[in-house]
Amino acid sequence: MASQTDVCNLALSYLGQSSIASISDNSNAARVLNIEFEPIRRALLEGPGIWRFSFKRASLPSLTTVPVSGPFTTMYAMPSDCLRPLQIGDMWPGLDLSDYRLGPTDADYSIEGRNILCDYGSPLSLQYVADVTDVTQWNPNFVIAFAANLAWSACERLTGSDSKQKILESRKLKAQSDALAAGALVNPSTHPADDSWVACRMQ
Repeated sequence: MASQTDVCNLALSYLGQSSIASISDNSNAARVLNIEFEPIRRALLEGPGIWRFSFKRASLPSLTTVPVSGPFTTMYAMPSDCLRPLQIGDMWPGLDLSDYRLGPTDADYSIEGRNILCDYGSPLSLQYVADVTDVTQWNPNFVIAFAANLAWSACERLTGSDSKQKILESRKLKAQSDALAAGALVNPSTHPADDSWVACRMQ
């Protein structure tokens, strides 16, 4: 399985640079990649699009603190490793246009800071994108896409070449396209609730 240094060396190979022995080396390449690594990792995990290996679920207890104002009465703290909520509460998407959905939708909650405000009962079910720091847990497609993004981001500082950076931009877009085709990267559909006009037709 790939290590953090292995991923950095893959990025360096895209740049046509020599490999490093460790990301903690005192070389210029290691210092630059060490600076770039975490912001690129978190940004790529968060999206757009989500990586299947980063899916995680939690059951959240309500906080004793309540919202000071607004329409919601209950507050929940998101997990410390939550980068992006995917599904809050239990959702029942319709199968086709002959059905109708009364909720919940994103109008039934509000994300404010690291808290979820809503009227859902405790415990609150949550599906989210987790901040996966363990490189050995990464999907192979994510490793390739991440290395391409890392190389693109570090290109100017390591090579000073605009033309190489343009080539790397194409490479990183191709890597994410390949991941989407392989099913590692997904964009889940959303199902907004139907309004009262649609719902009244079913009565």
